[in-house]
Amino acid sequence: MVNAVLHQHNDSETESSPVSYTSEILELFITSLQRRRDPQILDVGPVCEENIRFFAQQLKRLYVCDMFRRLDRELRADREPAGVWVHLDYAPSIFDGIQLWDFCDHLDDTQVKRLAELCHTMLKPEALLMLTAFEERTRVLPLNAFVTQTDYQINFRHQAHLKLPWHCRHNRALMSSLAGFNHIKSFQYRNGLREFLFKKYN
Repeated sequence: MVNAVLHQHNDSETESSPVSYTSEILELFITSLQRRRDPQILDVGPVCEENIRFFAQQLKRLYVCDMFRRLDRELRADREPAGVWVHLDYAPSIFDGIQLWDFCDHLDDTQVKRLAELCHTMLKPEALLMLTAFEERTRVLPLNAFVTQTDYQINFRHQAHLKLPWHCRHNRALMSSLAGFNHIKSFQYRNGLREFLFKKYN
């Protein structure tokens, strides 16, 4: 088990973060994966010890690839963002679930389409894809990591070291970017967040 050091928020971090909430879709994501035999998932980051501990306790087999940090590094170096995809070089049909958090909010349409293609390749048949998206009105917030507690409570941690663009989308545009996936369920929260659960076509 990972020994996590819990982070204490200061006043400035609290003011720049969304209101915490209890995730309906994350619970559905986890309980659905627990019905599969020996499930393994991919978490695309940002790396958070609480999330590692949470997923490891629930599903045991966890891969973490911090795509937020890698994208930030490519953009700061003035390199083509497409170079970031080399890090998702996992074998085909290896994962039962992928957790994207709000990564799509920081990608343009071409990049989201490429991400969807890679996720489709990496996921097993009927595997699950979960993502979160901010509404346009919340994009003024600094980038925050999602921090998962044992009761599916989501708190936030300011990521001052990350400087990524925002590409907020309405529901229809987001769903149309995820060709090859069935929309299973979504939920909108009062803090301006939307959660989506998708299943890969056979």
